[in-house]
Amino acid sequence: MERKKRERLSGKKTQGDWKKRLAESKTATPCIHKKTEREAVLELLCSVFTGGEFLHLALRKLFSEESYFDTRSRAFITRLSRGILERYIQIDYFLSLYSNTPLRKMKPVLLQVLRLSVYQLLFLDKIPPHAAINEGLNYLKKRKLQGLVPFANAILRKIAQDKEQLLQKLEQEYREDAIGAALPEEIFAFLKRDYGVEETLRIAKSFLSSDAGFYIRNEAGEGEKVLGNIMEEERFLSGEVSIQDFSSQEVGRIAHLREGSRVLDCCSAPGGKACHMASRLKGSGMVYARDEKSDKLHYIEENRERLHLENMEIEAWDARKPDSRFAKEEDKLDVVLCDAPCSGLGVIGKKADLRLHFSKEGVKSLQSLQREILSTVQSYVKRGGQLIYSTCTLSREENEENRDFILKSFPFRLETEKKFLPGEPGDGFYYASFIRTEETGQPCKV
Repeated sequence: MERKKRERLSGKKTQGDWKKRLAESKTATPCIHKKTEREAVLELLCSVFTGGEFLHLALRKLFSEESYFDTRSRAFITRLSRGILERYIQIDYFLSLYSNTPLRKMKPVLLQVLRLSVYQLLFLDKIPPHAAINEGLNYLKKRKLQGLVPFANAILRKIAQDKEQLLQKLEQEYREDAIGAALPEEIFAFLKRDYGVEETLRIAKSFLSSDAGFYIRNEAGEGEKVLGNIMEEERFLSGEVSIQDFSSQEVGRIAHLREGSRVLDCCSAPGGKACHMASRLKGSGMVYARDEKSDKLHYIEENRERLHLENMEIEAWDARKPDSRFAKEEDKLDVVLCDAPCSGLGVIGKKADLRLHFSKEGVKSLQSLQREILSTVQSYVKRGGQLIYSTCTLSREENEENRDFILKSFPFRLETEKKFLPGEPGDGFYYASFIRTEETGQPCKV
């Protein structure tokens, strides 16, 4: 007893103390390495630029797995990663002025570190240069790439020193080309073909300012521009408002809906347009909301539940596959919406990584897919019913040429069409509304 008392007084641990500590250690939460914000951004950039992942999916995965990032950190990570994707054409141009090593030959992790640091140095005024440079260099050291640190450090310090000259060069020498527009040359040339240099530059400028808020739709069907995280507000959670861009809200407004109307949205996820039309029907009729990808259906279901909509049927369906339920004339639909998969040129402001995926060949392939879908779903529209075709792209091939394809191939007349260019006031968007003029036959093979 005296020995144990002396041990306690001297600070030594008794056998009982050690047993207690051992038991506690077995139940303790394991230590988790927490990434810094910039480490998270660098991993996102590698996933997007090297792995081909879409940024919004990579962000969703990151925030799900690394739940310790708070709201402020998530906003900072999102802003950095999006900003670099928006400006990578300009960033890479500046890097090429200072690096003797071609960018395509650099280690991917080094290139992402340089992009992250240059974006902060040139385009974010509130971040001190030493912070923009040192965190990137520390990441290289953590990855055991110390040999690359002097090379990266020299480039970044020169760019920091020449900041004003570089930005002035961008404004004066590259104001009317792809570098000044922060667009890949292929996208810039594609838009310039249809819209000319001046309009293309205006569109490109709107892409770079698209983070200044977004649109919601209220119960009255009116659009409103807001800032902040609307998804945490009671009016969103209760179903009073929905997130939907100004231009795409037009689809629900132009739909010819009356009590009991039956509607198909054949490429529906995430379900904004389908839910808008179901809301307009005030509980009557039925909106069939479909998408080929079953893993996207939960987005439609989440919207349906939040808005308390009972007049919706949600299912996975390849829109190219004919549905015998709508084959007979008496079973055909009042409205069919084909909001087709597209190249997304109108929403680059929100999906900056679309810059990495565009090609003219891709546009042609998408046009073929769009026509295959149209050729199937047009047959579901009853005589006097409405077919709405829409996209969130700006290409003539996917918009006006498909309008002409419908008019030439099927018994429809054009009722109305409209194109929104980015910034007027929302995203780029196109729709055309058609009315069936005679009874339908079988789906047409393209």
